Amino acid sequence: MDFNAKYNSRAAAEAGAPMQLLDPNYPHEPIMDGDKPCRVIVRGVASKSMQAKLRAKQKAAMMSKKAKGDDEEDEARVMEDVHMQLIEGAAPFVVGFENVERDGKPATVDDVEWFLDLTFPEMGVKEDKDGNTVTDKDGSPVFEMKNSPFAKQIGEFAGKQANFLGNAKSG
Repeated sequence: MDFNAKYNSRAAAEAGAPMQLLDPNYPHEPIMDGDKPCRVIVRGVASKSMQAKLRAKQKAAMMSKKAKGDDEEDEARVMEDVHMQLIEGAAPFVVGFENVERDGKPATVDDVEWFLDLTFPEMGVKEDKDGNTVTDKDGSPVFEMKNSPFAKQIGEFAGKQANFLGNAKSG
């Protein structure tokens, strides 16, 4: 058995796999262009190039935090900050598009940030199966993302090794 061909998920993750885009709002139906699926080609988190990028990003964050010092207060954060963090995290994973257009032209890797900025996270109070508000240990409501922006879809897809195995379903 050729293990390299069957189990080399790192090489497959490097090449990328097609991810079917879902409507970011309920009910998360597949997005189609007529009868053609709209997809993003996503590099997997296990790829060697992504691991190098993640390592460099973590190192830069550690150096920045060290340079700031412990005395500085954290700045106030708004949803735009969370949104931009999602975009920054997802963008390096995108290596292409299928059936996605921008202004009548096929989207390219130069359009990644534009594409990811199209959808914005929607936060809401988390509810249990009976519709009651979930609270933390202090009694404060717990919040969760209620929709699935494109950046979130890409991040989740990139993290699942099975999406990059030859015998796994894509999308």
